Amino acid sequence: MVVPGGVVAYRQELRRKSGIFTLAGAALLGVLGMLLIALPGRITGLVGFALVIVACPLLVAFGIPITVSVGSVAIGVLASLALWFALGQWAAHRATQRPIADWRDWWTTLWPLALAMALGGGGGFVLFVLGVL
Repeated sequence: MVVPGGVVAYRQELRRKSGIFTLAGAALLGVLGMLLIALPGRITGLVGFALVIVACPLLVAFGIPITVSVGSVAIGVLASLALWFALGQWAAHRATQRPIADWRDWWTTLWPLALAMALGGGGGFVLFVLGVL
């Protein structure tokens, strides 16, 4: 029997909610990026596009911004969000390998991987820009 609020219950909660939290964080970054793109100005558009690429790093792999079709955008966004969810779940699995785990352990496991994904999306976009110029 699991004690409510106990160590085992906390680990199960961490495993259950971590993918959703990671997915929600990426979705919030994407929405904020879209709002900044909609505002007038070059800087807000550039920052907004960077946030969208961080939130959906696989968009570049699907040809965005050269081929902007509904299908390629939808597949890129869904694949990116699925990757964020999987990354959050994997980080929770790694963090809960220890007998006593908390959200700090999850975050310590997640942030280097999240940074690598964000830089990978940005790097893909830089390579895209250099190829187009």
